Amino acid sequence: MPDATPTYLLPRAAPLRWLVDPSLDLPAELRIRLLATLMASPSSLVIGAVAMLIIEVTAVIRHPGSAFPCLLAVDAGLLLLRLVLVARSTRAVAAGRPAPTDLLVASSLAWAGLVGLATVLCFMSGDPVLQVLAPLTMMGILAGIITRNYAAPRHALTMIVLCDLPLKLMLPFHYGNPWFLIGAVQGLLFVVAMRVTTVKLNSTYIKVLLAQRENQRRATHDALTGLRNRTGLMEDLAARMRRGADDLALLYLDLDGFKAVNDCLGHAAGDALLVEVAGRISAGIPDGWQAARLGGDEFVILAAGDRACEAAVVAARLIEAVKAPYAIGIGVGLSVGIGWAVPGMTPEALLAEADAALYRAKAAGKGRLMTAGAPGPRAAARVGWA
Repeated sequence: MPDATPTYLLPRAAPLRWLVDPSLDLPAELRIRLLATLMASPSSLVIGAVAMLIIEVTAVIRHPGSAFPCLLAVDAGLLLLRLVLVARSTRAVAAGRPAPTDLLVASSLAWAGLVGLATVLCFMSGDPVLQVLAPLTMMGILAGIITRNYAAPRHALTMIVLCDLPLKLMLPFHYGNPWFLIGAVQGLLFVVAMRVTTVKLNSTYIKVLLAQRENQRRATHDALTGLRNRTGLMEDLAARMRRGADDLALLYLDLDGFKAVNDCLGHAAGDALLVEVAGRISAGIPDGWQAARLGGDEFVILAAGDRACEAAVVAARLIEAVKAPYAIGIGVGLSVGIGWAVPGMTPEALLAEADAALYRAKAAGKGRLMTAGAPGPRAAARVGWA
């Protein structure tokens, strides 16, 4: 069964939404999955934050009267906030509720800015311990940013700039020596190199997601008609029945006279007819209902929601729609069996009940619909077909 799409929401703020946008024409589902990648590793978030907090604690111990205590307090508070945001989002996604991401994305940028500021302050302190340890820690954080945020290259690059460039831009002013402008140039070259790296990683990851999506589609969809196949139908039915059996019916459809099409015109004509029948079925069901092809000339419709009670009415309309003339010159009819879900029923049992109703409809003369277990007396309706 394919993994459900996480319920993260794309940021509402336009600048943040732009930062996490991969700048590619992708389905909304894949955009959400890319965004979810940014939220998927709280352990690396904690490790990077703790590494910088250790440097800040060291700075406070060695320079208690400077700005380091305030920096430490702000950074620790930001880490706590980020952990709370991650926990809330994780619980929301696990419960299937929408999970806002604006604060998560904004807080990651704020933290990157604090890393850049802390590195600059440590270097300007003149303390050789801090001057060595702070840049080393910052470089380790950069590696974590690249490996954790490549799903959103713009976001990753912004964090890299906030962490790395402040130190390299500060050096010429701190030392009053223009030769240190070389560091600023190297910083820009590093940003360009990281852009190439993150874009390539992003492209590879998107290809993997697209391949997974296609594999899932092939596993759950009929190759000929594009409708859900048996696997996809049973997944949809099981998910729907877990939410309750009220207002849920299954329509089992079988074409009458389809064998003559294959025998007289060949399987290519039969396949073309099945595609057209699938189109008529899809066009004839209410929004929210799910059509599937089980194989051969058998189709199933999952009728759920407020209009499920109209299953028999819709089935009668489908019988009329399917029997309308086709360009190939040979007509087919349709028989329908309807099964109704009841509490405690399994998806397999509901499918078997609809199949049994279809069998009775076929035995009664075809071109009919038969209901089983419906709310009310069972009934058969005769609908003529040519």
